[in-house]
Amino acid sequence: MARILVVYKEFPAPSVGHAGGRAVFRLLESLHRRGHRLFLVARLRGEEAPLVKDMAPFCEHIVTVPHHQALPGPFPLAFLRSYLALRRAAARALREVQPDLLHVEVMQTAFCLLGLHRPPSSFRPLDVNWYLLEQQIPRLHGLRRWLTQALSRFFRRFEPWLCRRYDLIAAISEGDRRLLAPRCQPRPVLLLPLAPAFAAGTVVKPAVPPGPNVLFVGAMYRTFNVQGVRWFLEEVWPQVLARVPQARFYVVGHRPTPEIRAFHNGEQVCVTGFVEDLAPWYRAAAVFVSPLLVAGGLLQKILDALAMGVPVVATSVSNHGVGATPGEHLLVADDAAGFAAAVARLLEEPAERERLGRAGQQFVQERYGLERAVDRWEAEIADR
Repeated sequence: MARILVVYKEFPAPSVGHAGGRAVFRLLESLHRRGHRLFLVARLRGEEAPLVKDMAPFCEHIVTVPHHQALPGPFPLAFLRSYLALRRAAARALREVQPDLLHVEVMQTAFCLLGLHRPPSSFRPLDVNWYLLEQQIPRLHGLRRWLTQALSRFFRRFEPWLCRRYDLIAAISEGDRRLLAPRCQPRPVLLLPLAPAFAAGTVVKPAVPPGPNVLFVGAMYRTFNVQGVRWFLEEVWPQVLARVPQARFYVVGHRPTPEIRAFHNGEQVCVTGFVEDLAPWYRAAAVFVSPLLVAGGLLQKILDALAMGVPVVATSVSNHGVGATPGEHLLVADDAAGFAAAVARLLEEPAERERLGRAGQQFVQERYGLERAVDRWEAEIADR
């Protein structure tokens, strides 16, 4: 089996507070089960220190450097120090471990490692940034619009160039694979998606009593989550309550901003902050919503809801990476009235909730099995 060095700008662990870290953990867990020898270099926030022991059974050696949020001083200096430390740690690990393969997660890490002497390599971008920027342009004006257009043009050239510095590109969604493949030739671009965090049939006690509960899950300090939830609360939720007055909306996620906390009233809107286990919240939900106005990659939150059999209402951009069929696996709406009507309809019609939940669950089982994706990834690596 191969010696694989994994370098990631975050710390992966089963209970880390961000979906990306949990998804990378599941990849490492799969590779460990297959007998590969794993070595990890990652950045670590101060509060994440207890998670290192959770990864010890899966990795022969773990090297961490401080995340910039754990360093003192001005942000630009802390940011630079953190990434330079990550680069030095990765260079040292490459020399000492002599891995058969280097696997790199996300663009910032890939850029940080440019120029290092390395073995055959694999790179998995988390997002296609030019696609995210293009979605924002219609909502901007003046100088901000011009700057975003310029950034989009830059990333449309830069990201494929960065991908081609690595031997294999692993896209996290079919939507991203279609965006990257024509621009990354001759490098192969295959699908290595995020996997659902929960298996179908997961048995768990609901976090709150069952009822007309609507759920959103996400890191609530991230701009796109904040924008989407605010749009939902201001434009969509009043229309849902007009039809289903007893409905309750739960916003579950790490570090909610003051503007999101201000919506909390403990009755129609509940903002929980970080929770240790998301499964009870999915189990309590009658409907899951993804009202993001800007989105890319593959939204872990939607996969997890579908895997748990929770019917989903999402915007078109939220479904970009998932690739589910609207009306068959989930409902899609992009205007406030249509979104509210879809949510209210599901709250009012148990049979439709049941049908959509079963179809979505089957879709995820067939499309997003991690083991099949890792089989393809291993086969491609073996040919390098």
